[in-house]
Amino acid sequence: MRQRIGLFFLVFFLIGFISCGGKKTSADGNADPQNKDTNAVKQTSTNTFAQDTMLSSLKPLLEKGLDKWIQSFPNFHIDSFRQSDIREFQVNDYREVSGMGQFYALYQPSLSYSPDSSQFIDLYSSGISLEKKGKKIIAIGDVDQAVTLCNLKTKSWKSIISFGPSAGMEEVVWISPVKFILAGTMQNDEGKHQPVLLLGNTEERSFRWFEANLIRNEESKYEASGFSKLKIDEWE
Repeated sequence: MRQRIGLFFLVFFLIGFISCGGKKTSADGNADPQNKDTNAVKQTSTNTFAQDTMLSSLKPLLEKGLDKWIQSFPNFHIDSFRQSDIREFQVNDYREVSGMGQFYALYQPSLSYSPDSSQFIDLYSSGISLEKKGKKIIAIGDVDQAVTLCNLKTKSWKSIISFGPSAGMEEVVWISPVKFILAGTMQNDEGKHQPVLLLGNTEERSFRWFEANLIRNEESKYEASGFSKLKIDEWE
């Protein structure tokens, strides 16, 4: 009889141990959400620190290269920006590099060259068609925009990112022969223009996308520096 009782308690103990062992589970049988949330918080905190440091280190350069763009946003501060996305370049063929004489004649003043002059970024030719008639430059505009990157060494010219009518890039600042910043805006749900900064890398072919909860002053008279250099006489 004692042997049977002892065997019963041994089996009961083993069943209880197995049911309590292993991973902690929630009431619905999933992994313990408290442990999962702790890991997520640690990861987010680490990434946020690295991202903020990256933009903060560029503060002097951005304040110099984007001074008028920055002034169009009241209470602008670089630490207001947070990385929201990482995107790869589109890398779609745009144009042939050979025979660019006519292109240069119309768009060269607005192009932004890398420090070693091996590459340039073009913000306008995809969305603004220019034609010279007599002494006048006539323009036809499009609501969409594609930012293009031309590598003069490899003879490659690609569209690397595109935007619809609610967003667009306005300025370019090169920070090394392979890294650059695109500065622009996108409209929020109320139609207000908020700033966006895209940190591009031509070697990694990717963008780090930064956003801030700032609103452009509606009374701002800001005009993109490259656009003003196009010297457009008339629009059709």
